Amino acid sequence: MEEPVLLAISETVAVSRLRSILESSGYAVHSADHLSQAIILFQQVNFVMIIVDSNLSGMHDFDFVRRIHKSEHRIPVMVLGHDGSLEAAAALEAGANDYISEQIDERELLARVNNLLFLFNYGKERKNQKIELRDLRIEPLSRQVFREDQPIELTQREYDLLLYLSKRANQVCSREEILSHVWDYDFHTGTNVVDVYILHLREKVDKGRKWKMIRTVRGAGYMLKTADST
Repeated sequence: MEEPVLLAISETVAVSRLRSILESSGYAVHSADHLSQAIILFQQVNFVMIIVDSNLSGMHDFDFVRRIHKSEHRIPVMVLGHDGSLEAAAALEAGANDYISEQIDERELLARVNNLLFLFNYGKERKNQKIELRDLRIEPLSRQVFREDQPIELTQREYDLLLYLSKRANQVCSREEILSHVWDYDFHTGTNVVDVYILHLREKVDKGRKWKMIRTVRGAGYMLKTADST
């Protein structure tokens, strides 16, 4: 099956050239010449890569790149640029993974595309590896959680919180860090939502078991503890 790539590019000449190169290498190419059209396609198709023109009609300050970067779908983004290093820096700061010029030749373009896809696929494989800590097992691909091989039913937010703690096992996680990474809050809002969800997790993960994994570090935050040593 051909892997779909989106060309969010307004210039027809550039679209025609890149389409020819990518289709000759087995990719299924979709194109959009305006931001609104690109957003619709992004929502409808599971692209493996998106190439965005820095001059895409309707795009301002790489807002489309930021939108892709912040979405739950981790997709490599390559920016087709026109103005050199300052623009390249702005594109990368917005979340782009690579920056290419209009003059890029076919061999280099395909090498960059294939390299990004390899890195992202490797990252996905690592992301989906099982996490096993003592008798706790988390399977990211299916979002299933087990303790002593017994399934634990968690809400989406409870799962996200447990996954965050598990990836930082035996490390103190402050409330601010948890709010930022699990709830995507950029500052401490005064909410006790973290404490509430920690209680939920303790009820489901630790209750009735001798080893309590979810610990409070007084004055600092929380920790998923796997060993007796400190």
